[in-house]
Amino acid sequence: MNTNDQPTEPTDEPAVARYRRSDPGKEPTTPAGQAAAVEGMSAAGGYVPAANPETAVGRFQAQLLDIHHQYEQARRAEIIAAGGDPDEDRDPLEHVRWVADEYDQRRDDPAQLTAFLARLADELTLEDVRALRVAGEAAVAATSRVIGAEKDRGMKADRIAEEVGLTVSRVYQILREQRPDGDK
Repeated sequence: MNTNDQPTEPTDEPAVARYRRSDPGKEPTTPAGQAAAVEGMSAAGGYVPAANPETAVGRFQAQLLDIHHQYEQARRAEIIAAGGDPDEDRDPLEHVRWVADEYDQRRDDPAQLTAFLARLADELTLEDVRALRVAGEAAVAATSRVIGAEKDRGMKADRIAEEVGLTVSRVYQILREQRPDGDK
């Protein structure tokens, strides 16, 4: 049977694949976000066992991530030594998004959260923590302006809420607070 032939015996598999196009605006745009999305879909589909530092598979996954991280650091050092800029084509917020995505994915599982936070604590310096904390404060302070700008560009409140991680009612409240007194 070649690849164009259809099986003649009945099977449990559907004869026609159902394809649903995803909304490209909801897809991650950074490599770290895309990797996290693939990892999440794989785990949700049961193709990848959940990371558990108490199992052999969990320890293997942690070691593999460590090796990958060491490779990235070594490659970055090579690029710098050769006079190149390793961040030339990178998203400046890539690591911040990775931290947020990883935290979000693990926050409901105490074992996974503990392992992630331990790994993060090994990576971050006090200077990094301060920078992230101050950046977080700046993001909170700018949130209402970003929401207003997106609304002005035509984005709907429910989509804004989904993107920024707030409730729709909170987005509407922020938009109401932005209106000048004469518009109320």
